[in-house]
Amino acid sequence: MDDQTLLELAAMMLQPRRDKGNAVLAAKLHIPLAAVASGDAALTAKQRDGLRYLFTDYEWMLAQKIVVLNATAPSEEGVAWRFQEAKATIAQAWLRQSGVQTAVKETKDEAGSTAHLQIRMDYGAHGLVDLLDFIVPAKDLQKLETKQLTLLEWTKKQLPAPRESD
Repeated sequence: MDDQTLLELAAMMLQPRRDKGNAVLAAKLHIPLAAVASGDAALTAKQRDGLRYLFTDYEWMLAQKIVVLNATAPSEEGVAWRFQEAKATIAQAWLRQSGVQTAVKETKDEAGSTAHLQIRMDYGAHGLVDLLDFIVPAKDLQKLETKQLTLLEWTKKQLPAPRESD
């Protein structure tokens, strides 16, 4: 995966954060925001590794598949949009199955706290577990915590809807 594609996917993953991910990119990974915006950022191996760990193992595998798919059949909306659409489609499918586990976890850093909705599919055999992680805005987190909004309703409202096959 080239640096620009990785940055595009990382920016999309960080977008829902209160600080839009600027603290992670600029302060933590030392990636100049101006270079990212202009498409001229060249990453060091350490920066690439840091960006890779914004993704769960399952999301990273999905990102690799989407990059290959986008190289062979480009999407007008871009690779980040295609990745988010695939991730949302998978999350919605998982939430309809029995045995799926969900958790909301808060992380604290220099920019404040961020809530993560984690959807986990455990296959039981050999410790195989897949995990999708979504950053949840504070207003939605309160609704989810008080059960006024179910996870399936939230994913349908917040995540891109899967397109119908032609």
